[in-house]
Amino acid sequence: MSYEKKMKDLLGRLVAMSPEPPPYPEESPMATSEPSRKRFHPALVFAGAAALVAALAVPVVLLTRDQPPVAGGTTTTTTVGSTSTSASGTSSTTTGQSTTTTTPSTTTTAGPVAPAWQGTIFLYQTPENSFLSNPALVPIEVAVVAPPGIYEDLPAPAVSVAALVSLGEIVPESFSSAIPADVSVESLTIDGSVVIADMSESFLAGGGGLLGDFTMLNQIIYMLTGDPSVSDVLFTVNGEPVEEFGSEGLVLTDPVNRDTFIDELGLIFLTEPLIEVDGAYAVVGRSNTFEAMLTLRVIDGAGNTVHEEPVQATSGSGIWGDFGVQVASDLVTPGETSIQLFEYSAEDGTTLNNLITVPVFEDDVWRVTIG
Repeated sequence: MSYEKKMKDLLGRLVAMSPEPPPYPEESPMATSEPSRKRFHPALVFAGAAALVAALAVPVVLLTRDQPPVAGGTTTTTTVGSTSTSASGTSSTTTGQSTTTTTPSTTTTAGPVAPAWQGTIFLYQTPENSFLSNPALVPIEVAVVAPPGIYEDLPAPAVSVAALVSLGEIVPESFSSAIPADVSVESLTIDGSVVIADMSESFLAGGGGLLGDFTMLNQIIYMLTGDPSVSDVLFTVNGEPVEEFGSEGLVLTDPVNRDTFIDELGLIFLTEPLIEVDGAYAVVGRSNTFEAMLTLRVIDGAGNTVHEEPVQATSGSGIWGDFGVQVASDLVTPGETSIQLFEYSAEDGTTLNNLITVPVFEDDVWRVTIG
C-alpha cells in the first residue's frame, strides 16, 4: 500500500472519531482568522517510511532540490570516503578524506533524477521558551538521490538509517541529530513485536552527555518502530544485550519502546511528517501541556501569521496525550510556509512556551543527494 493511500485511510478513520475541543478561552490573546478545522485522534499512527536497520555510513555529498546549476556560476562538490555494502545490508566506510573542489558550473538539460529511496527520518529541534530544554522530535520526509544500485542490497529501513546518520551537520536549519556518524546497525532481527538491533561498538559511547544519550535512543527507537507491527527494540552489541550505554552507563538489557524515554523529550513533538493528502496537511504528534491544550500557527515566508487555532490533545497536565489537526492546503505555500506548535503561558496568557517550527518543504520532501 502506498504512503499516500495509508494517509488517506488514516485520515478518514481519525476524522470520524475526532472530538471537538472545548471553547477557546475568551481572555486568550489568540486571533483566529478562520474557524477551527477538523481534528482527529492519531491513535492509529500511520507507519511512515520504514525505520532504521543496517548500515549508516553512506556519505551525503550535497543537499539539493534537484535544480540545474546556473550557467557561469560555480559548483562546490564535497567528496567523502567511499562506502561498500554487503548483501546482508551492512555498510562500512573504506577509503577517502573529505575534499572540496570548485569548478565552473554548466547548464544541463537532463531531467530530474528519481530518488533511490524516499522515507521518513527523525531529527530534533530545541523548543523555544522551554523550561525543560528537552529536544522535540520532528519526522521529515526525505528523498535520497543516489548512484544506481547503491541501495539494491539494503532493505528499506537500512536506507533510512544511511540517509539519517550520514547527514552529519548537513540538516535543515534549526534541526540536529544526536546519532554519531560512526554508529551503525550491524544486523536486524524481528522476534514478534520486538526488533533486535545489533549495533556497532561505537553505539556504546552514546550521543554526548546524558540528554544526548536519551535523544539518540529516541531517534533510533522512533525510526525502528515505524511499522505498527513492531513496538519494542532490544539493543545488542556483538550479539549481547547492552549493559552499559552512554555517559551514565545506562542499562539496556530489556526491550525499550517509544514511551520508555518520552519524559526526556520536549512537551510538544511530531510523530508524522507534514504531508499533503486530499487538500490538507495532517499535523500529528504527542504532547503533555497544561490541560491538554496547545496552539497551531501557520507562518508565511515573511514571518506573518496567516492562521491560528487551538488544538486539543487527548491528555495533558502531567499525562502524555496524542493530538492531530488538519491544515487546509490553501493556507500553505510549500517551500515558504512553516507550521508552529506551542502553548500559551498559563501564567500570563501571552508567552509562547515549548514552541517548535517545522517547514513545509517543496513537494513535501527534503531532497538529499549522495554519491
